[in-house]
Amino acid sequence: MAKRDAGQTVAVETPRLDTADLSKKHAALIVVQGAEIGRDYRLRSRQVSIGRSNGNDVRLLDEQASRLHARIERDWHPEHGVRYLISDAGSTNGTFVNTQPAKKTPLNDGDKIQIGNTVLKFVILDRVDAMFHAEVRDLINYDALTGLLTKESLYLALESEIQRCREYALPLAVLMMDLDRFKLVNDTHGHPMGSHVLSEIGRLIRDSIRDVDVSARYGGEEFVSYLAETDLAGARRVGERVRAAIEAHEFVLDGTTTGITISIGIAVMPQHGCHLKTLVQAADRALYAAKDGGRNRVCSA
Repeated sequence: MAKRDAGQTVAVETPRLDTADLSKKHAALIVVQGAEIGRDYRLRSRQVSIGRSNGNDVRLLDEQASRLHARIERDWHPEHGVRYLISDAGSTNGTFVNTQPAKKTPLNDGDKIQIGNTVLKFVILDRVDAMFHAEVRDLINYDALTGLLTKESLYLALESEIQRCREYALPLAVLMMDLDRFKLVNDTHGHPMGSHVLSEIGRLIRDSIRDVDVSARYGGEEFVSYLAETDLAGARRVGERVRAAIEAHEFVLDGTTTGITISIGIAVMPQHGCHLKTLVQAADRALYAAKDGGRNRVCSA
């Protein structure tokens, strides 16, 4: 049997994409910033309501969204065909498309809609696109112990947010956090207390940041958050709020009480980098500086 050259391309019968998969188009909104990041809403009705209350077609878990915030209508235009137009529904904080107020604004593929602290991306999907977004959504997982995102899921969300902030020249902050002397908690009080502490830390971090900000358990006793549209001064305030909340908290389990502190390193885009890897590395270096400086403190890159 003749050997195949290692550099030779193997000829196989590859199934072609079905043209029907590409011709069927569906309009959708994808949450690219805010609670339920990654979720997609198909725009199947002629009119779609968006808001905070349960009765809306697109319900946003956002305190800055009004109960009924905006509407999207589908109509037919002789020149452009099917169109989707978004209008503000008399909301308190307004509806914006690519930073401009929405006034029966036609939506184009890729437009960003901001409602409160939530950003939705308007997309036209064929079946292949829809399958891709479904797979991305399914990849967004949460850590069972802390209720925060997993490291891998945070990277997916952060990469998208970095691209958005670069596009609109917006700041973005990354906080790297590490519990101080966590091993001592396990050694002194046992692993059940250690797990309880980690669970409570997840809650304390969530309670100390905005709904629009995203946090993850980075691994072990390390955590990471990114803060949308936040400069260095704002990030330091958030970091201090997280640090103070954890320092003041008493962790109680089965009659035993313990305490712990946290060290935090901050990096901000664009000052410390404009890519995921450089931002995380800069925040990590700042975290090491906080540890070296005596722990229980916030340092910036």
